[in-house]
Amino acid sequence: MWPGFLLLFFISFFLGPSSDLTIISNLEKKLQEIKSLEADFIQIYFPAYESQGIKEKGRLYLRRPDQMRWDYFEPEKKCFLLKGDILLSYFFEDKQIVRQPLDEEIIKQSILGLLTGKTKLLDLYSAEIIARDAKSQSITLKLEPLEDQEITKVLLEIDTRRWLIVKIVFYEASGVRQEFLFSRHKFNPTLSPKIFDIPVPEDWEIINSWPQDKKKF
Repeated sequence: MWPGFLLLFFISFFLGPSSDLTIISNLEKKLQEIKSLEADFIQIYFPAYESQGIKEKGRLYLRRPDQMRWDYFEPEKKCFLLKGDILLSYFFEDKQIVRQPLDEEIIKQSILGLLTGKTKLLDLYSAEIIARDAKSQSITLKLEPLEDQEITKVLLEIDTRRWLIVKIVFYEASGVRQEFLFSRHKFNPTLSPKIFDIPVPEDWEIINSWPQDKKKF
């Protein structure tokens, strides 16, 4: 699963104890109000049935309706740029860019769908509150897909003081687990169009994933 894959969002009021449906309804409503977003992220990839994960750090940029950029700084510099239904993957050490289309269903099931607002949670998942932390005023939601798919479970940790999604955990049928932690959010910043238009150096190799060919730029 591409990082692929959510989030970070302010909500302007505190809702007190709420039902699963109320939490999701209000969260989705507030997410829809976000036109642009910046946030730091930590992504931890756990191979199947392993307790030791691989940690990466970077910065996320989002502009509705369909532009998203994930800049990875540690341990390897790379970038994933979503423009509509096309994913561009930049690998700086290898001097390569990979271009591939993403099916609408894949986007909806991944972190991309949550962040871009393409995913309506209750259309795809059942929801249950599994934890409340009074000290941090956080709630953890467990989402399970209504139909069989690669993702078998999603956990959303929500900070109810500001109504931020601060952590997402994806569980895959293969046993792989991916965690995303978000911080230092900026809501509705003015983002330059250049953020979503990365020039490709002349000596880079372009790899198209749909016909299987390679060519120099």
